Amino acid sequence: MKISITSFTARGTRLCCQLAGRLNSGADECTAFVPGRFLDTYCGAGDVEGRIRCRDMSLSQWTGTMFREQSAIVFVGAAGIAVRAIAPFIKDKMTDPPVVVVDEGGRFSIPILSGHVGGANALAERISGCIGAVPVITTATDVNGLFAVDVFAAANGLALTDREAARQVSARLLDGGKVGFFHEFGDWSAGVPRGCCTDPGEYNIWITVRDSALALERSLVAAGPCHVLRLVPKAVVAGVGCRRGVEPLVLEQQVLEGFRKHGIDPASVKALASIDRKKEEPALLALAGKRGWALRFYSAAELGQVCGTFTESSFVEQTVGIGNVCERACMAGGGRLLFGKEAGGGVTVAAAVEPFKLDIEKYR
Repeated sequence: MKISITSFTARGTRLCCQLAGRLNSGADECTAFVPGRFLDTYCGAGDVEGRIRCRDMSLSQWTGTMFREQSAIVFVGAAGIAVRAIAPFIKDKMTDPPVVVVDEGGRFSIPILSGHVGGANALAERISGCIGAVPVITTATDVNGLFAVDVFAAANGLALTDREAARQVSARLLDGGKVGFFHEFGDWSAGVPRGCCTDPGEYNIWITVRDSALALERSLVAAGPCHVLRLVPKAVVAGVGCRRGVEPLVLEQQVLEGFRKHGIDPASVKALASIDRKKEEPALLALAGKRGWALRFYSAAELGQVCGTFTESSFVEQTVGIGNVCERACMAGGGRLLFGKEAGGGVTVAAAVEPFKLDIEKYR
């Protein structure tokens, strides 16, 4: 996480610089941006890692820059100043960066934006551990010690597909009701999150790579309404074979049509896989870059080691040394086939789902 801290007074700047040092860790990069008049005092020989810099722009400009850079923001000073600074830039709870206010005396650490999805609550707790402050957490699920589905989704890398359904699930838990909890990943030994159960109810959570909750709704409903919130993991690998020079749009359409036909949510895809001869294929590179998918390439010998029954082509075998690329490539990482070879436009596509580990224990 990138963390940016700023202050307004001499006392606040002292704390600001202390936090910049204490919050730096292996995975985090923390920088203090101090008013220019305090720079000589607090940016000295001790700042060997460049953690203290001059805030050489207005507070509003600086705040806007941090929002654009998706940096976590910590204001050391009055909450009112912080609120006015962030107000013009707030857009969406799912994308706004986490914002925390710490009073200059270091007594309280208060998350004021993106407490759950952004991680401001967790950052406030961490700051409290650094300086002995009291974390002031106001989100209802935390106050009541309840399972927060948006926190769970963010921590497990799950896409939250329906905000209104998530709100309804949270409201149900706050009202003391139970929420059904289901997933497709086999291991139920960790149990279910607190407030959830394995019996279907009016409100349910389903962790799935599927693009619709209709199938689960039909299987769960005995009588009465049933609402399902889908949480989508990055667990699917798309295997692709294609002719040389295929148009990027043709390849993308063929891949997405395969997902649509078989009910797979594109949000569940984490990688495209193919034979190593396609490492420089522009259409593959373009699709992976556009969608943020990783690329995996295997030699013909590696693909030949993948176990299973595949739709083989003698022409493909003569051309690249293996009779099926797409099915073997998507399963080379140990996945289970979701759908076999679909062909069209000089493209073949198949998809597999790989094992996905859910962290449930700490939410029980």
